[in-house]
Amino acid sequence: MNLPVRLFILFFFALLNLHPHSQQLIKQVHGISSDSSVNQKHDYLKLIVRNAPSLTVQLIMNYDYGVFELSGNDNGDLNADEFINGKNFGVRHGIGAELSAKYPLHKSGNLRLTGSLMYNKFTSKFNKVLVNNKEQDFVKYDVYSVVIGIEDNFNPGLKIRAFTGLGFTGSIITGNSRISSTKGISDYNIKPAFRLGLNVYSGFEYLVTKNLGLSFGLKFTHANLWLKESKADINPGEIYLNDQKVSNGQLYSGYRQFAWGSFEIGFNYYIGVMEKVYYYRK
Repeated sequence: MNLPVRLFILFFFALLNLHPHSQQLIKQVHGISSDSSVNQKHDYLKLIVRNAPSLTVQLIMNYDYGVFELSGNDNGDLNADEFINGKNFGVRHGIGAELSAKYPLHKSGNLRLTGSLMYNKFTSKFNKVLVNNKEQDFVKYDVYSVVIGIEDNFNPGLKIRAFTGLGFTGSIITGNSRISSTKGISDYNIKPAFRLGLNVYSGFEYLVTKNLGLSFGLKFTHANLWLKESKADINPGEIYLNDQKVSNGQLYSGYRQFAWGSFEIGFNYYIGVMEKVYYYRK
């Protein structure tokens, strides 16, 4: 048998073994497998198991809506008389940001210790930003807070994770205002005041990748539950926060609660997450 014939026969058998419809026939002929179930295709379920993060870093942006005496204006219209008489804080709307770190207290990761830095800004003109003719009177507040709390994450290993939490807040509240009257226009600096309070919140996280996620939630913050105080300032153009009721008729003072609700959206970064993939045949 000459060389070209040998090469042709070798090529033929090579094609026979490479063709997918021919492989089963050859195996059966050679006695490798006569069981058709070996070559049968199966559907599999994919299961991904993740451990709880060893640390979660969260950045949140939020819209704030004042309640109680922090909702003391009508759709952004400041009522100067009510502010002067201490009936409310003269603002309603605000925006804010929060940076948090969440550390699990046990291996399963449901219970987490949280620490946060918060900044919130409130103004009596929030919904008049695009209006050309703005009112002359305004009140603004800046709130800087440190929060220590506890959080329950119901299912830290799943793709969608619900959570709820409680925080103890320490806040410095400061601001400024401009009030006009028949006597003229008065500008005031609201001196920094330290207050203690609480916040409660709830929401859910959505896992985008192993290390990144989105967060959506609602929060209620009461920043001045404790350490309320009202007193007069001898310096012209300066007033205190004056959130405690006094009986001497002092202006810009009264029992006022600095509380608001927040609608939050944020981004999470998870540290220490490991994944294991399992396949189960249907």
